[in-house]
Amino acid sequence: MDGEHDLSAGNLVGDAFQALTAPVPDLAERRLHLAALRRAVKEAAEPLAAAVDADFGGRPRSETMIAEVGLVLANIDWTVKRLKRWMKPRRVGLPPEFLGASGRVERVPLGRVGIIGPWNYPIQLTLLPLVAALAGGNRVLLKPSEWTPRTSELLGRIIEGALPPDLVRVVKGGAEVASAVTELPLDGLFFTGSTETGRRVLAAAARNLVPVTLELGGKSPAILLPDLDLDEAARSLMAGKLFSAGQTCVAPDYALVPRARMTEVREALARATRALYPDPDGSDYAAILRAPDRDRLHRLLDGESALPLMDPMPGAPRMGAWAVLDPDPDSPLMREEIFGPILPLIPYDDVADAERFVNARPCPLALYVLGRDRAACEGVVARVRSGGALVNDCLLHVAAHALPFGGAGESGMGTYHGEEGFLTFTRPRSIMVASRLMPARLARPPFGPTVNRVIRFLLR
Repeated sequence: MDGEHDLSAGNLVGDAFQALTAPVPDLAERRLHLAALRRAVKEAAEPLAAAVDADFGGRPRSETMIAEVGLVLANIDWTVKRLKRWMKPRRVGLPPEFLGASGRVERVPLGRVGIIGPWNYPIQLTLLPLVAALAGGNRVLLKPSEWTPRTSELLGRIIEGALPPDLVRVVKGGAEVASAVTELPLDGLFFTGSTETGRRVLAAAARNLVPVTLELGGKSPAILLPDLDLDEAARSLMAGKLFSAGQTCVAPDYALVPRARMTEVREALARATRALYPDPDGSDYAAILRAPDRDRLHRLLDGESALPLMDPMPGAPRMGAWAVLDPDPDSPLMREEIFGPILPLIPYDDVADAERFVNARPCPLALYVLGRDRAACEGVVARVRSGGALVNDCLLHVAAHALPFGGAGESGMGTYHGEEGFLTFTRPRSIMVASRLMPARLARPPFGPTVNRVIRFLLR
């Protein structure tokens, strides 16, 4: 972009930032804001599904209603019911030297915060952080993705109609607008996207010492134990892998399979895929939104031992599911986050080998372990690093509002969902009310015998 355009983006973002002047809302006001947002999202559910479908060039209504609109509405309900408890100050005990004083810790808003949303779940991953920020009493500068322009435009109208302009401002535009958001002296910044972009966001925010929450991605493994229920595991694995055609940050990226069961696992995956998507017109199957990603996914298959798991999908934006058998661990397929309907199958001889394979790589956002023996599955979870873990299914842990969601290392920093989102967008503030008689007041000049006795007490 030329300098004039960059400047206009900076002015747009700066003006929106300066307009966020609402005072800190109390519990009743926060509940009203969340209720207004819920009504607006519910009323716009069908237009939102249509906008996402148009942006993707084909995305099933059911996927959008379940994973985006429905999840947002349920999260608001969960938050509103528990917000009073989350906001309640916590009394704390003080040491003997503060006898007679009282202490408490309360959660206060960060202040003016920025949220940069992604394209793959443009409703859920933009509005869930907004719900947490509003619950925390913040003012919000919201930047939805430019890759889903219809959805972003509609989200802007929904938010502007539901919430005061000095509480939430939506800024739309491309990478230059997102960059301008990261350069503001915000009180907090929340970003969802790729690890590569997350590094740039963190570097830009560091110049203003802005605390950052990064929800990134990575290569989330599925470890199939030797005793697994083959057909059940295959259904869970492919349902998770192919939801939104794999364009999900917690989709199982690759599977570690007992070497002796490689052939039957591949056959079970093909059966499961055909059962999940029996309609040859692909009506239940999402398109790959971005043309560069379609090209990248096809390049990842070049030179690999790839086997189709479903019949070819009609229409260029859709890409059928593929299994890749025993790829080179150093190939691009195994270095890059796939973010599409390709599932590498890595054979292992011993479960400990599978665990070492995962632990030798950057910490994944999610870990999936599938097997009949729960104790064995829990043992794998205990020994393998990950942001979150799910035993005997895929993806569904993300919808559990009581569970924190987030990664570690290259898969992110910080968590949200439910109370964790409230904690992310607030900070603890300690308050003490002193007593005139508390012993700590003895430690004042002029220093003399009394202070020496206090020092001897402290050094006891």
